[in-house]
Amino acid sequence: KRGGGRPSTRLYASARDDDGAPATKTRFVLVQTRHPGNVGAAARALLTMGFDELVLVDPADRKILNMQKAIDGASGARGILERATIEDSLAAALEGFELRCATGMPTDMARARATQVFREPRAYFQSLKDVGSVAFVFGNERLGLAEEDLATCDVVLGIPTNPNFGSLNLASAVQLVAYD
Repeated sequence: KRGGGRPSTRLYASARDDDGAPATKTRFVLVQTRHPGNVGAAARALLTMGFDELVLVDPADRKILNMQKAIDGASGARGILERATIEDSLAAALEGFELRCATGMPTDMARARATQVFREPRAYFQSLKDVGSVAFVFGNERLGLAEEDLATCDVVLGIPTNPNFGSLNLASAVQLVAYD
């Protein structure tokens, strides 16, 4: 929280967006991540795009935020790692958030179609009206999000990619969603 306890969307913005509307509290959640370099690179992506709230859920190693590969991957965004928190469950990481957006790879999308609506991030964000808080949930590097994690969220976002090879690096996906 910044500026009198009000949440801010971006480090370089006030508690209000450019158009004067109240800022949206935004959180990026990494579920069961395994590679410290990806955590550091995700922190760098968030700082680059102006966001500052990172939460890890049940990472492979609870010391991942302090590992040298994470610090090296952050490349100047160490403060994001230092402020990041670790939760035991996705429910705890999403508590109090008005809109919960899962993200996924094509294999996740096939599972999600039965219970969730798949949206392209940019088009979905343009359709939104006043949202006070949003959390973006990313699965682990190998398996993505479990079906129960997808079901916890309100919408499943997917970045349009090559239909024959839709695999994105975790930090790349974080940065693309943050950009949109």
